[in-house]
Amino acid sequence: MRTQQQIEERIAFLHQQLDSLDHYLPDTYQFLMAELDSQQRELMEIKIQSYYHSQDNESKHQNTDS
Repeated sequence: MRTQQQIEERIAFLHQQLDSLDHYLPDTYQFLMAELDSQQRELMEIKIQSYYHSQDNESKHQNTDS
């Protein structure tokens, strides 16, 4: 699985490619947007898993304090 940093770097790269298009190229634009969507989805999945993991750890920590 990719790290959050790797995905963020890919997203930045895709944004650069979109910004560098000299003129509107429908197929290229559509490909870049699809790839950007895929990377952003993967990043969100990591963020959600990280949040859930921290919630689980917090819950376990509270249970051991009781």
